[in-house]
Amino acid sequence: MRSQEIPPLGPGDKARIWRHPGLEDVEVLQGSYQNYEFAQHFHTVPAIGVVNRGTMSTYCQGATHILPTGTVFLLNPGEVHAPKSATENGWGLRVIYLDKDFFQSRAEDFQFGVPQFVKPFVQDAALAASLLRLHRKLEEDADTLNIENDLADVFTHLSERHVREPRNDSTIRDERNKILRVKDYLHSYYSKNISVEDLAEIAQLSRFHLMRTFRRDVGLSPHAYLTQIRVEAAKKLLSEGASIVDVASDIGFTDQSHFTRHFKRMTGVTPGQYLPQWRPNRFPAPRLAE
Repeated sequence: MRSQEIPPLGPGDKARIWRHPGLEDVEVLQGSYQNYEFAQHFHTVPAIGVVNRGTMSTYCQGATHILPTGTVFLLNPGEVHAPKSATENGWGLRVIYLDKDFFQSRAEDFQFGVPQFVKPFVQDAALAASLLRLHRKLEEDADTLNIENDLADVFTHLSERHVREPRNDSTIRDERNKILRVKDYLHSYYSKNISVEDLAEIAQLSRFHLMRTFRRDVGLSPHAYLTQIRVEAAKKLLSEGASIVDVASDIGFTDQSHFTRHFKRMTGVTPGQYLPQWRPNRFPAPRLAE
């Protein structure tokens, strides 16, 4: 297992991230936070998890949600959220990030085409128990067959209650097409110095109209979306062996501290703490006390 216990992010805050050698398409996070607040961000892959300590507060879908212990969160790719503690006692979570192709292939086993989660937050004790059991086996380096059994159990629960196929809406508004062009441009040229004027020209909208429409459709400002793309690109480069210094300069951040600050705000770990999971056998796999 590739794993590292992460030094405190702040008083009472700690987390770690890892991958199980038998499931390279699955990334796992365990965090216990007292005062830490995530920036508004999204994931490019489906994220499923459980609040396993305290009460979490998070922005999602235009509102603030209070999630007590045992709440399951099911986040579709692109779902903007921003977790933090809802009380002075802090909160903890266990999360599993599923590669999109991996999620798709498992969903097909249950006769789904392109699956989406119905709601971002649910109260489902059986699913929460299955997720926690799977998460702990991924932590304990259980054998792959054992893990696959629990993975099948999780997908059974998901398919019965919490997954749907998105509607095939043939009418896409002109504004949405324009925002898609802007998003494509940001994904293609994220390392460049991009201005609002550049994006307004691509969308053929005024700057104000672009900013308002982009936030309405995406849930983030163009700048926040660009920062997220850069962080995702950084994770890929780090996994391929690039140095933190090179990554910071190559993806468009002004310097390493600027890069580290944004990376930490969106992932809950620093680049240096994310890196060890891609270096096999370098670290032991300590448990994080709960």
